[in-house]
Amino acid sequence: MNSWLLELRQRPEHDVDASAISLRALAQIGDADQVNRLTLRCGQEPRPLGDLFSVSKLQSENELRLVGDLTRFHRLGIHHRSGRITIQGSVGNYAGAMMSGGEIFIAGAAGDFLAAPVDAFRSGMSGGRIVVRDAAGIHVGHRMRRGEIFIEGAAGDFVGSHQIAGTIVVAAEIGKSIGYAMRRGTLIVNAPPATSRTRFSEPIEANSVIGPLLGRETKAWAIRNQAFSFACNNILRLMDQIAVEGFQSIRGDFAVGGQGEILFPR
Repeated sequence: MNSWLLELRQRPEHDVDASAISLRALAQIGDADQVNRLTLRCGQEPRPLGDLFSVSKLQSENELRLVGDLTRFHRLGIHHRSGRITIQGSVGNYAGAMMSGGEIFIAGAAGDFLAAPVDAFRSGMSGGRIVVRDAAGIHVGHRMRRGEIFIEGAAGDFVGSHQIAGTIVVAAEIGKSIGYAMRRGTLIVNAPPATSRTRFSEPIEANSVIGPLLGRETKAWAIRNQAFSFACNNILRLMDQIAVEGFQSIRGDFAVGGQGEILFPR
């Protein structure tokens, strides 16, 4: 399978629907000219990918690497299934939308609705792992069903809204309405969140293997991917704190009969 490097020539003036930039599709293409001819919608006009990016092959296996400020590029990594997408910069909204496997590494910030469903779809991320080095916007993991999201920086309002399963870890500040309408799944944050006492339980002392196990698994992933392990430093510190000092748990969202859990250090 072919791997490709896309380097942004200049930041576009209009928003770009990046749905066509798919590792699954590009891995089947052997010629750079074919990649250049892929069509992206930039504002209301179609544009060849080659107008926006310089394209070259990578020596790695099953990887798509993008370099540049991609904050105007939305839906990048939609339906991602396997392999790695590496974004050396920030990215727009709906990155990793409805992904079911593989990894997406974002060395900058992520926009709104990270890993969420788009349009009329109702299921978000169902597998794989996303790592964000900086901050993320609102509705991280909206309607998430499985998988893992690690955010080194802050996250906006409604993290884990309507979450069904999976794990989201935010190592810095977090916005309002965390876990809104979550039914199951795990949110891990670095401080007690502000939650409605009619929708969530009071914090309780928790005894569970989830913290230590997730911490060990995260460390193992960082070791296997040492080129990117710096992106997990805050996450690893948070997980170590939970493993050593223990944690408290909040349950909910009771408004939807939820059994989700929000964990944070003692």
